[in-house]
Amino acid sequence: MIIDSSLMFSDKQDVSATEYSTNTLEIPPGLYAGIDMALQIVVRSESGTDPTLLVELETSADNATFAKLVGVPKPAGERVFNIRLHGLSGLKKYLRLRYVPGGAAPNYNITAMLVEGGGFSSAQSIQNIAARGQE
Repeated sequence: MIIDSSLMFSDKQDVSATEYSTNTLEIPPGLYAGIDMALQIVVRSESGTDPTLLVELETSADNATFAKLVGVPKPAGERVFNIRLHGLSGLKKYLRLRYVPGGAAPNYNITAMLVEGGGFSSAQSIQNIAARGQE
């Protein structure tokens, strides 16, 4: 998989309290035409006592006033999950993610991006993500 940096919300972003993705994306014009896309969230590391993570997708017409569109909890035991955009109503020109960790002293390292199709899951190979930076 080739990762386009202009489609990344977060690249190895450390999250230990509620915060927003490093980047806000201006979605491609074709997305409105029904292109099947997903927000792919890769949890590179997780620590804390009973850590939880809720990822909320927010959207804005003006890149200033954002509204929550949907929230998806990280599935227990999964390192990779996604939010499908296909069929979501209310999408506007700009998108950002809001990370809401829970538990005692939660700490996450997250990479999140916009990808074509439905994304992939932990059950599928994620070696290409790690190989990207030759880590």
